Amino acid sequence: MLKFHTLSARRIMIYEQAVFRTMGDTALNIEFGDETSIVLNFRILVLDLAIRENPPPGLVETNPQVRTLGIVYDPLATTLDDMTSALTEMIYEVGDVTELPSRKLIIPAYYDDPWSCECAETFGVRNNIEYIAEFNDMTVPEVIETHTGCDYWVTGVGFVPGAFMSYAMDPRLRFGAPLYRTPRSWTHSRLLNFGGTTSTIYPIRVPGGGQLFGRTPLDIFDPQQKNTVFADSPVLAKAGDRHRYRSISREEYDEIRAEVEAGRYDYQVEEESFDCSGYAAWLESLGEPAELRDPDASWSHA
Repeated sequence: MLKFHTLSARRIMIYEQAVFRTMGDTALNIEFGDETSIVLNFRILVLDLAIRENPPPGLVETNPQVRTLGIVYDPLATTLDDMTSALTEMIYEVGDVTELPSRKLIIPAYYDDPWSCECAETFGVRNNIEYIAEFNDMTVPEVIETHTGCDYWVTGVGFVPGAFMSYAMDPRLRFGAPLYRTPRSWTHSRLLNFGGTTSTIYPIRVPGGGQLFGRTPLDIFDPQQKNTVFADSPVLAKAGDRHRYRSISREEYDEIRAEVEAGRYDYQVEEESFDCSGYAAWLESLGEPAELRDPDASWSHA
């Protein structure tokens, strides 16, 4: 049975006007607030969409993250002042966010897996999923049930190729665990992990400090782009995606992995339009004002 958490009332800072911060001679950051918020991320993503549809002169690329939108521009084609002016005008034109294009992805995951246990043993720490359970006053089955209990909103892509940051969309099911004090020198690819309440997956074998608790048989980074789901990009995740995890057995894990390696696996992806205003209203009905709470806020157990 799912445990629902009651949320403490901690306000976050939402700027009245967007803040522009220079990032050297060719880039700047647009900030709408100073803490993590899914609803704030809606504003980032709708602005990013508007910029992509009507790029100002000199734009090279954009990089949406949880509370900022990175802008890279060509200083030989525009100036900082001209770029800032164009973007400011676009911010006012965008207005309120009512909906966004959003893909729904089903991600099968083998929880409490041997590869996470191997990492924990190699680096001299306890089984991470047991620590996550203890940290949240849960059992291991409750950790799995809670993580599979709601969608996770992808706020941004980055860190290493294919990695992403996501947060539980139901604030009552929001949980996590602190990073390792000393990061591992390696981590198996495709391992699910928590860093605070950020839920993500290591796309490749890399160092890391996230608390490990499962493994997906799916590739989330495929530089060879073998599967058609990677036709447009070697990176599976996109900002604005909703991920839903499904618990699987070791037998199903092996079956899916064989299909993935053969390039035959049918990724479960649905292209949808997400009702942002409806989600914000739902948050408010739960007693969580849409822009006055933080997915990393402290909580108390009911």
